Amino acid sequence: MKTSLARLFAILIFAFSGTVHAAQALDRIIVVINDGVILQSELDQAIADARQQIKARDIADPPEDVLRSQVLERLILTKLQTQRAAEAGVRIDDRELNEVITNIASQNGMTLQQFAESVKKDGNDYLAVREQIRDQVLISRLRQKEVDGRVSVTDQDVDLFLATQGPEENKEYRLSHILIAVPDGAKNEERNKARLKAEDLVRQLKAGADFAQVAIANSNGQQALQGGDLGWRKAADLPGLFATAAAKLSKGDISSPLEAGSGYHIIKLVDERGGTGRESVAETHAKHILLSTNALRDEEQTRALSRDIYDRLQKGEDFTALAKKYSDDPGSKNSGGDLGWQAPGVFVPEFQVRLDQLKIGEISQPFHTQFGWHIASVIERRTRDTTEESRRNRARMALGQRKSADEYDSWLRKLREEAYVEYRLKSDADANAASKS
Repeated sequence: MKTSLARLFAILIFAFSGTVHAAQALDRIIVVINDGVILQSELDQAIADARQQIKARDIADPPEDVLRSQVLERLILTKLQTQRAAEAGVRIDDRELNEVITNIASQNGMTLQQFAESVKKDGNDYLAVREQIRDQVLISRLRQKEVDGRVSVTDQDVDLFLATQGPEENKEYRLSHILIAVPDGAKNEERNKARLKAEDLVRQLKAGADFAQVAIANSNGQQALQGGDLGWRKAADLPGLFATAAAKLSKGDISSPLEAGSGYHIIKLVDERGGTGRESVAETHAKHILLSTNALRDEEQTRALSRDIYDRLQKGEDFTALAKKYSDDPGSKNSGGDLGWQAPGVFVPEFQVRLDQLKIGEISQPFHTQFGWHIASVIERRTRDTTEESRRNRARMALGQRKSADEYDSWLRKLREEAYVEYRLKSDADANAASKS
């Protein structure tokens, strides 16, 4: 969650700019969703937000009815998820929300007070921004509970995945994407209709139509309002269908419709970069003696004992024997202080710095960390090739993300299909039906 907070902050600040007047409009219910509603003011504000995001990407404005349909469907999906979160007992209280917002502010170089002042300075409603953040955190927490928990990646999955990967697995692609969705359990006629629509869109795109505008007007994907932009992603992090297709495209090329369970995908290769390379890590095999304060020995006595042990080591006493007798590190005491082979970052910084300064076989003078007084020695150093290990780790992560995304899409479609949705204005119902055709 934390890795995306800064981006969330930017989106929210941007999305709320210039929209405070929307709440002043005369409200009316335009959609009933289960036991909740969407108001006219909510839709007006969301449309204004979307227009600003589209403008920031230098994409031409889509027709009003197209944008209205896309935005309304996005509001419905958000409402359904927050309703489901309430049913599932997922809550974000004010204390936790304040912690999240403080984190957002911190990642953008601000205090919580400065964050609030920045929101207000831009003419936005700070309380409304808070609630938008609460909804996003709720949805993320709900997804973790109901979707991500069902995803597992086995060693066999990793083996099969790697067997299909080429030598360019580290290459990164920037793709744009359009999805023509097909409901679960759709009949052949409905799938054929979606396929024909996708084929027609490909013809339009290859004839020069703007991809972003076509995506906004037609895509059922999560990035539709961003013009279908998926951003930079490694091949291993893309759905297998996309990675395979992207590898065959040249920069600027558009794929034929790619069939999947969720519908028909169209991708454009905007750019590519990177490639393969060996990976390695410098590891250190070290040993240490740790002396910590206790009920019988204060800080000064502990430091004095460390000096005494160091002097005995300098006179030739055995490090292993002294570690077994005196060390307070339960993890290495019985092995004579042996820490095994470790990569950088495993130890606390103060300890790592001291290790890096030692020659092989050299014994350090006593030094202090948060754990107590240490005496350390480097046994050996090596550079280990981690290409295969890193490859498997990336594969496991990529597979987890793919499975989670597929599971989430399926879960979201089912949530939408099972919901009671009543459009109070005929134009909204027509627009929504058109967006799904």
